[in-house]
Amino acid sequence: MESLTFYLLLLTAIIAGWLLGKLGSSKSTHTKSSNSNLFQDYFVGLNYLLNDEPDEAIDTFIKALEINSETIETHLALGALLRRRGKVDKAINVHQALLARPNLERDFSNSVRLQLALNYIAAGLLDRAERLLKEVLDDGGEAKWDALRQLITIYQTEKEWENAISCSSALLQNAQLRKDPALLGGAAHYCCEIAQQHLQNNQDVQARAEIKRAFTFERKSIRAMLLLADIEQREGKYKAAIKELLRVRAAKPQFIAQLLEPLASCHDSLGTRADFEKVLRTMVLEDSSTEAALMLVKITNASPGNVEAIRLLRAHLEHSPSAGALIELLGLQLDGVDENVASSLESLLSLVKAQAQGSSEYRCHHCGFETKNFFWMCPSCKQWDKISPINDLSAR
Repeated sequence: MESLTFYLLLLTAIIAGWLLGKLGSSKSTHTKSSNSNLFQDYFVGLNYLLNDEPDEAIDTFIKALEINSETIETHLALGALLRRRGKVDKAINVHQALLARPNLERDFSNSVRLQLALNYIAAGLLDRAERLLKEVLDDGGEAKWDALRQLITIYQTEKEWENAISCSSALLQNAQLRKDPALLGGAAHYCCEIAQQHLQNNQDVQARAEIKRAFTFERKSIRAMLLLADIEQREGKYKAAIKELLRVRAAKPQFIAQLLEPLASCHDSLGTRADFEKVLRTMVLEDSSTEAALMLVKITNASPGNVEAIRLLRAHLEHSPSAGALIELLGLQLDGVDENVASSLESLLSLVKAQAQGSSEYRCHHCGFETKNFFWMCPSCKQWDKISPINDLSAR
């Protein structure tokens, strides 16, 4: 990564040198002495690069390059580079200096505002960033699409879900973004966030309205289905709740772990435990669900030495190795075995339990973040719907 940064800086230096040469040859008002100083600064900056001192190099290039119509893009790039290197204060100074330049062309002005807003977001100055982005939005140029995306980032952070929905709806007016799954999925989650707030206040009618709105953005929103199932269950409509939960299973089998408890509760309320066992067996056979296998063993009151439960878990482990199923199987096999074998099994059981306790259960498929708890939005990369279970032992 450092070598990549180095070459990016070196490329910037070459571009800067080209601009300096152009400036030096085209502006007759400059004296030979001033031109000499410019080139001297350029080579000083290049020397910093070669000595692996990129921060000093960037400062030198910024100092050497006079702000004019031909160097604005270079200053924009240098400011962005400073931000990526964590030098947010310096990036703000570079972009503020650009924005203060009189008679700045509209496109350049909006580009500077966008970069400065990104600096403010990185610094946590969200109010300032929001103000700049709204200026870009009011201007109505092509930069408004980037401004809307950054406004969504701000509103997500501040949990201003209605504003986030408004910006998402505006972005979806762009023909190129109309079917963007990330954009549609995010908007559905904002509706679900509002629905959850209504549910916390026992406002089921308002929550249903938000869930309906979520489905307009993403027809198969898993979170919206789960929330709707929760409402149906709360209102005693157990068959409707089961229907929604099974829709989730059909759309995303990896969410089975979130379905089992509400499914069990609904079937208990209806007195249809046999139907629930049938559903569990289907999940084990068709979805290779470890959670379903463990619950099936649990509700059939499997005891140590239970032959059927042992057979079921062995068959499951053959094609879906998991710590949970292995722990349950070892526990069931302890009964009735030779004392020495039992001792070995207990040692193995303790080892597997210790490994399972220290292992993450979910992983973000966008940034690799691992956690023991499930999140709709990854706490690390802030992407929606990227976290899923780590199911097998080989993935741990």
